[in-house]
Amino acid sequence: MKMAPSLVRLYAQMPEPKYVIAMGAYTITGGMFNRDSYSTVRGVDKLIPVDVYLPGCPPKPKAVIDALTKLRKKISREIVEDRTLSQNKNRCFTTSHKLYVRRSTHTGTYEQELLYQSPSTLDISSETFFKSKSSVPSYKLVN
Repeated sequence: MKMAPSLVRLYAQMPEPKYVIAMGAYTITGGMFNRDSYSTVRGVDKLIPVDVYLPGCPPKPKAVIDALTKLRKKISREIVEDRTLSQNKNRCFTTSHKLYVRRSTHTGTYEQELLYQSPSTLDISSETFFKSKSSVPSYKLVN
């Protein structure tokens, strides 16, 4: 019970995606003191969500490998589900824009203007960016 707030805080600080393996009899059920003591948490899953339970005190090496395999399968299933969901969602509509950068004469900084260019317009002007520094046409820099 003393470590419960620290465990919850540690779980909250974990980056996404979060995976938890409950390893051993004490973390799964609270151990032999779970019925007699009021200060014992009866399983870590009462505090944080658990993905894989690994019983035993101590767990056997084969059980550890099996638990890691189950966790890997769960992660790969989630990845496949995320891919199918992202492919089924509607794609956003984008328009083409042209960005003109010109040098300000007063401040020495660069001003940027975002000008809409309709997709039907095929003529691209051959203005140059930074005429004093570069002779590359703007259509080569924009596209």
